[in-house]
Amino acid sequence: MNITSIDHHIKHLTHEHDILESKLVSIQKQPSWNEFEVETLKKQKLKVKDELSRMHRQRYDLMQEVDLHDDR
Repeated sequence: MNITSIDHHIKHLTHEHDILESKLVSIQKQPSWNEFEVETLKKQKLKVKDELSRMHRQRYDLMQEVDLHDDR
């Protein structure tokens, strides 16, 4: 994976995370909401957050490799 594709994936995941957050907020504002639905959305949001963290680490590692090659 190159930096551009990682950046694109990060942008996509960030958007997905924001959508899930909006859904959660919207559901929880309702007088009566489905606890199972909220739990499911929270789990999805956590998975996306974990993937985002992994992608940021991968981007950082790739940037370090590029810097090392540039120093030669």
